[in-house]
Amino acid sequence: MKDECIHCEEAKLNVGDRSVYGAIVIYKKGNEKNGWYATLSPKTIDDVEKDFSVQLMPLSHIKHISDLSSDEDLAKNYGLAFSKLNKAITELMKEERRCLENEEEIIRIGVYGKSKHPEEHFHIKLFPWKHSYVVDSTYEKSQVHVDKTGEKYIRLPPVRKRKLEEDRHQNLAIRLIEICNNS
Repeated sequence: MKDECIHCEEAKLNVGDRSVYGAIVIYKKGNEKNGWYATLSPKTIDDVEKDFSVQLMPLSHIKHISDLSSDEDLAKNYGLAFSKLNKAITELMKEERRCLENEEEIIRIGVYGKSKHPEEHFHIKLFPWKHSYVVDSTYEKSQVHVDKTGEKYIRLPPVRKRKLEEDRHQNLAIRLIEICNNS
């Protein structure tokens, strides 16, 4: 593991521990070679009283989702971790009555994977989904504007990360840990 990588440092933490960034480790599966861990971010891009963001990362320093093909257990543990985290987020949304009572309605969870720097871990963000994002096809239906140079653009509300209240952050982490442990 690389010493300067924040994800590699977080990977050494235990479930319930808090990273330097303030994220709380909520799940771990596997070992250093084939394992995954998840953190609950101390910030969210929307309503701090309703939303949150979970980040899923490999314990080893992989850079791309295609690297999962190198180890069957790495891929298997990814699938198990991803499904448990989605279940935990779904349960939280139900508990907070943030979804419709009708069980046939879809509970939407946003997923965004990235590796923005060559030295960075591949990681996936999971969050209650209700926004349009750049990769969302609804942008095709948005009004297109043209600036003075002829460049086309779409107006969007600003996306700003805001810090969760400490009690909410801690309570969400405790509940996510409980759900992941019991599923």
